[in-house]
Amino acid sequence: MSPVATGSAHREWDGWAGGDAMSAGAPLQPHGALRMALLDPDRQAERQARADRLLEADGAGHLVHDLPVRSDGRAAAIESRPWRVDPIPVVLDSATFRWLSLAVAERMEALEAVIADLYGERRLVRDRLVPAEALAATDRYRVNAVGSRPQRWLSTYAVDVALRADGVWQVVQDLTDAPPGIGYALLDRSVMSRVVPEVMAANEVASIARYTGAMRRALAAATGVDSPRIVLFSGGLDHPSYIDHSYLAVQLGVHLVEGADLVVRQRRVWLRTLDGLEPVDVLYRRLEDPTVDPLEVAAHGSVGVPGLLQAVRSGGVALANAHGAGVIEAAEVISYVEAAIAHVRPVEQSLALMSDGRATLARVPVAPQSGAPDAIDAPVVLRLFAVNDGVTVSVLPGGTGRVLAPGDDPRRPTACVAKDVWVLGRTIAPTFGPRLPQVDFGRSLPTRAADALYWTNRSAERAEAMARVGRVVASRIEQDPGLAALHGGGWSRRMTDVLHAVGRTTDHAHLSDHVGEDPTDGLLRDLAGLGALVADEIGVLLTEGTTVREYLSVTTGRVLAHLATLRTGLRRGEVDVDALDAVLADFAAFAGLWHESIVRGPAWRIGDTGRRLERALVVIDLVESAVGGPRGELRGDAAREIDAAAIEVLLAANESLVAYRRRHRSDVELDAAIALLVHDDTNPRSLSTAIERLRRHAEAGEWAAGVALADRARETLALPLDELLPAARTVIDEFGSAVVARWFSSPVSPILMRPTEDVT
Repeated sequence: MSPVATGSAHREWDGWAGGDAMSAGAPLQPHGALRMALLDPDRQAERQARADRLLEADGAGHLVHDLPVRSDGRAAAIESRPWRVDPIPVVLDSATFRWLSLAVAERMEALEAVIADLYGERRLVRDRLVPAEALAATDRYRVNAVGSRPQRWLSTYAVDVALRADGVWQVVQDLTDAPPGIGYALLDRSVMSRVVPEVMAANEVASIARYTGAMRRALAAATGVDSPRIVLFSGGLDHPSYIDHSYLAVQLGVHLVEGADLVVRQRRVWLRTLDGLEPVDVLYRRLEDPTVDPLEVAAHGSVGVPGLLQAVRSGGVALANAHGAGVIEAAEVISYVEAAIAHVRPVEQSLALMSDGRATLARVPVAPQSGAPDAIDAPVVLRLFAVNDGVTVSVLPGGTGRVLAPGDDPRRPTACVAKDVWVLGRTIAPTFGPRLPQVDFGRSLPTRAADALYWTNRSAERAEAMARVGRVVASRIEQDPGLAALHGGGWSRRMTDVLHAVGRTTDHAHLSDHVGEDPTDGLLRDLAGLGALVADEIGVLLTEGTTVREYLSVTTGRVLAHLATLRTGLRRGEVDVDALDAVLADFAAFAGLWHESIVRGPAWRIGDTGRRLERALVVIDLVESAVGGPRGELRGDAAREIDAAAIEVLLAANESLVAYRRRHRSDVELDAAIALLVHDDTNPRSLSTAIERLRRHAEAGEWAAGVALADRARETLALPLDELLPAARTVIDEFGSAVVARWFSSPVSPILMRPTEDVT
């Protein structure tokens, strides 16, 4: 039996002002002035719209669920699962929460004892309180966990509860495996604190801010290491609760990792980082038990870490919650849980298991949806959360509610409407446990996160370049409609070359070749095709950026949310000057936030390396297409006029036309334009500046091969233009491949097998 199961942790519920313990809950609806403030019909639409915008800004609306492709070409196979935060919270008075928190804490300790017995002494099986055949019938009972003695089976716990119409609280389900929802609860509260801050302040809503500190202490207590390295183990973007994982990792201040980030060596778990392998002491797993290790019996899928459970059994890493804790959730076991609790750890404050999912539940007000004029009442299920650090069971003074649609199973709501849970009554005095030792992980950057930051910035730079070229060409057509037909469509053909180059496409899937059509119509079709390419690149940006939201500011999240909205218009062919201006404004904001909001550490350096690489290639692509493209039949003044128009587009597309005119105050000339775009190291958009920045990043990363490649790229700048462009492209492409090989690939170390001797 686990050592913790033999004792009782202190229940942290006695700091709440007002009320006595009680066994029956009060109605969940707000009363008096609070009800009037929350149900004000004139404010509902405004509050709902604000809540939706705030959720979207945190990547929790449609943003994360509308991502078509990743940088490596894989589709983000994820269905849209949007939800809304209802601006009318569930309200618990302090007496009700006092009793509920005690009941939840007692139930958590009781379930700890039940799980410890099922994998330890098995008295419950011997006494037939939990039949052996029930355990044998489910893969949630992990046979390889029998006999294990973790520091704690349940570090975290969640329970869904519902209030019946007759005032009796019941347990809908226990969540002991990888309890989801705490990130959602924190996110919901963050949204509500900005939607109705004045209402919260006037009614002394209990703060949930210190709960993350209790979580960190509980996770650290899962191991005997004095200053443990904790990471949050997620299934990645395709996991249904990814937003929950991502937001919680930020609030806890730990790395969000996936299976590819971890490796088992010498029966320990290590995190792959840019500086090499770093040891991990505690995996706060948000993956379900059967998926954590694909090598184990009855494992599901391949998102886990091969050999992880061998490392756990060897004491090389601790899992929170422990392997096997999900047995309580098994359908074959649920009906025996109450009797098991009564046998091994009777509780004083009983929360009976809901046996009839069709029971009439208490109803709460829900803000009007889909343009309805008034709020309605609907049943709700509350999810409460607790953590145990071995000394204190801390229950979150709040939670998250899920509104039930008609006919819903309380365990699986379908309405997709969440509610913040308010506890009225501030804490008398905050209590804090012992502080964990301060550790600086500033240089620690998981390889997968570095990969995503690298491609996020490459996609941002390429998408911005495409949008700017499209904007410049569209503006020229808008200002001078006859330009498209200039010299028999020569300008249009040259612009088609430019659009193909910046879009990095040589086929005509999106862009036309103007054969047999009016030049203006063809060029407009080209612009619509370029818009589709911009939308595709924004999709890559959003996908990669969403997987590393813990490195990006909240304001950056809002920019990404707006880009997602604009992307929808681009996919519909809405590619006019105004639309592209809006896209460019967002890209400018993203670039500014990247440079001003990210600490100049490994994360910023690897992301900026991607940006500078792509910028160098953009300059090469555009210069080649604008000045090296085919002239067709044009000669003399016609050719020079088309060349000048193309050079102007080239300068404008690289944000250098204003600088050119301020410096030269003359008509554009090729040599001066090339000097500004290729050789001028004071121009932040020049090829020379991009190469110099790559060299600095390689030096800062102590990467000698990268420094040598940057020096080679710099040497190409001395070549004539017709030799410079292909030579520079070759070296820049080689630099990009070297970055991937140096930091993002996992090379196989082949072992030479001896030939089998012929024994015949």
